[in-house]
Amino acid sequence: MSTISQELPEDTDSVITFIETRYHATHRQELSELVPLARKVETVHRDVAEVPRGLADLLEQMADELNAHMQKEEQVLFPLMRQGGHPMISHPIAMMTAEHDDHVERLRSLEALTNNFTPPEQACNSWRALYAGARKLTDDVREHIHTENTVLFPRFLG
Repeated sequence: MSTISQELPEDTDSVITFIETRYHATHRQELSELVPLARKVETVHRDVAEVPRGLADLLEQMADELNAHMQKEEQVLFPLMRQGGHPMISHPIAMMTAEHDDHVERLRSLEALTNNFTPPEQACNSWRALYAGARKLTDDVREHIHTENTVLFPRFLG
């Protein structure tokens, strides 16, 4: 994760733009692909003991929660930050940080449900692609949270 911090621009506006383009847009795109792929795998392989039952629902829940979270950042928090902050900015930052903790819990559930993203030997290409995509999403969400919690948010907390 430290390599991400080294790649980040220094000014706050550019960091926010980086977060929006590298993480927000990517999460939205990937989740829109992973949910139907998970539904397909769960349906096609419903009789296979190792099928990740409930994965599509978990990904859909994650998509809903992440989308709501990212909208709050884009519509409320990031505009405040781009204007140089606000005396009460610690409150939305605290709310976003608490939501980050919730996202990490969902990522742990995702890891558990996918056997740490390890498909069974007999898994088809769709199943393998699903697990590879879920692993990438997990890594990206963790980097996203790290970037906000350790790089962006501290700029506005006394």
